[in-house]
Amino acid sequence: MNELQNTLRRLLRVVIGGRWGVFAWSLSGASALAVILWGLKAVAIPLLMIKTASWGIWGLGVIRESKLRTPIRP
Repeated sequence: MNELQNTLRRLLRVVIGGRWGVFAWSLSGASALAVILWGLKAVAIPLLMIKTASWGIWGLGVIRESKLRTPIRP
């Protein structure tokens, strides 16, 4: 059972993207908050740039975590 929990924890960390993923999710949340506060028309172009950057950061985090967490088998 402990092995299953460790595997699930590792997979969750990969899906989130580790530290880089948490940063990307925060950046995405901040952009959603900006849309709520100032409206979509006011932040449309910066929103596209922030969303593109956050998806890229998240993707890098997922790749990094998946490579770090892969067990090496002899």
